[in-house]
Amino acid sequence: MRETIEFRIFEEHASRWLEQHDGVTLGGSVRKLVVGKTDPRMQVIAEAELALKRQGRTFFASWRERRTYTRAELDAALRFRLKVTAVFEPAGELCGTKYDETTACKRCGAGAKQIGPLILDVKRIPRGKSFAKTIAGEIVVAQHAVDLFKEHGVTGARFHPVRAQGAKDLQPTGWCQLVVVSTNAEIAPPTRVGIDPFDEDPGGAYRCPSGDLLGLNLLSEVSVRSSTVGEDDIVGSREFFRDRRGLLRPERAILISPKVRRLIDSRKLKGCEIEVVHLV
Repeated sequence: MRETIEFRIFEEHASRWLEQHDGVTLGGSVRKLVVGKTDPRMQVIAEAELALKRQGRTFFASWRERRTYTRAELDAALRFRLKVTAVFEPAGELCGTKYDETTACKRCGAGAKQIGPLILDVKRIPRGKSFAKTIAGEIVVAQHAVDLFKEHGVTGARFHPVRAQGAKDLQPTGWCQLVVVSTNAEIAPPTRVGIDPFDEDPGGAYRCPSGDLLGLNLLSEVSVRSSTVGEDDIVGSREFFRDRRGLLRPERAILISPKVRRLIDSRKLKGCEIEVVHLV
């Protein structure tokens, strides 16, 4: 497995801390830099981020981890994490989707139950994708992928039609919401969760005392207790990550079987990435 991180670094800081040939400048104000976990520049980035945080600033605007696997590693794995990478706005709540906040955790706000259909501005869903999600973590699946999963008997998920914003009824939109039936998979060590690759949130600012919310971001591959996964092709984690703030809602990790991974790979379904999950 090869791990890389793509940083979007403010150019004013990049020019001070990095070499001129490090990365690619985007629009003059931000520099994109992709580095491996063992790259010496990781230490430079860590030092720069720490120094700037002390001043109330930050070295990078965003970061994104990517993990790639050999064919042997993929063939040997028993579970995978489905990472939906095509993200769009607005959230369902702004389009009329309703939530029952009384069902959410009183401390962290995770787990509010959705009431009725997912209502979206479907024109904003990225084109050419099989999977996408709103900034609130609401996952939608294109009809061709839904048909594929049903044809091959994929278990553990329901696909509810998405309602177009402003429509009076559930007219076909070409999209369905992914609703995971079982959310009992328990995330276990050595899974790392924190704020960013250099900050595991030692003070627990983004962790729920009740255990519902693990933290802001997953920083590693996911490990789960094998006894909690079950037999379904698609399952969700018991715990959440990310934050409840404004329209943003905590999300569960979505775990899929080798069968689903092969379907995604063979049909080249877009809008997602696959990571190996470790059973412990």
